[in-house]
This record gives sequence, structure tokens and C-alpha cells, in this order.
Amino acid sequence: SRRSRQEVGTVGRSVHDPAMAKSKNHTGHNQIYKNHRNGIKKTRRPRQMSMRGMNCRFIRNQAFAKRGMKCTPEEKEERLAAQKEAQKRIEEKKKVEKEERLKELSKK
Repeated sequence: SRRSRQEVGTVGRSVHDPAMAKSKNHTGHNQIYKNHRNGIKKTRRPRQMSMRGMNCRFIRNQAFAKRGMKCTPEEKEERLAAQKEAQKRIEEKKKVEKEERLKELSKK
């Protein structure tokens, strides 16, 4: 008896016959070898980090801050001197606070 093409599944089996299940879905054979032929290299890091996906308000503020820090060498020296003076004041203030704390602890 001749069967129609729709009834025939694989290699002479009819649609109604239980076919064998496919057992092998994936293999990693030879993949390691192929990957190591040219060597596995570290990815190159970009010289400048991408701003894509960053908070746009932060980026805008960062640009203004960078522009605000630009100055002449004379201004830079003045800023450094002011910074050193401020640091000295803070250190003196810390020293006084520490002495006061020690006095309070010694009284108790």
C-alpha cells in the first residue's frame, strides 16, 4: 500500500508510529580548542569612560565644574595658599577640640 507524503514522517515511518527522541541537543566539543587558537585576550579598556547612560544633570554639572576649575598659574598659587591656610585652621580647631575632650574626660 502506498502512503501519502503527509503520513510519512522520517525514513519510512508513518506519523502514527512513535519516533525516537533526539538525545543530543548540544556539544561543546572543539570549542575550547578553537577559542585558544588565537589566544583569549583581555578586552581593551577605553581611555575615556563613556557618558552614555549617566545622569544628564550630573554630566552637565561636571562640565561646569571643570570649566570653573580652569585658571591661570597665579590664580592656582593663590588657591593653593588659601587651601593650606584653611587646612591649618582646621587642624588647629581639631587640636583645641581634642584638648577640651581630654579635659572633660579627666574631670569625670
